[in-house]
Amino acid sequence: LEGTAYPGLPGNTAITGHVYLPNGAVGPFVNLHTLKWGDTIILHANGQRYTYAVRTLRRVWPDDLSVLKHEDYDWMTLVTCQGYEESDNSYAYRVAVRAVLIETVVE
Repeated sequence: LEGTAYPGLPGNTAITGHVYLPNGAVGPFVNLHTLKWGDTIILHANGQRYTYAVRTLRRVWPDDLSVLKHEDYDWMTLVTCQGYEESDNSYAYRVAVRAVLIETVVE
């Protein structure tokens, strides 16, 4: 997400993804809500493998940007929509998973 930290640097790296794609196919974050404390998330970027450990999973309102706050250490926040409202073709809330960097390996 533009304006958030680069992986491996202090701050908060935010990545957003869809639960369902426009064609109705399952999106990359369809199961994001199932993550729990201690689960690992692996991000491959620029020849490095970053391993993060999940610390929180929250439901937030669409306009709640508190999950994107700056951090002193390397954190990752994954965000997706959930709670589809067919009546107005929107999502009621967001799921935000926050994880802290625990390992970096050169690939």
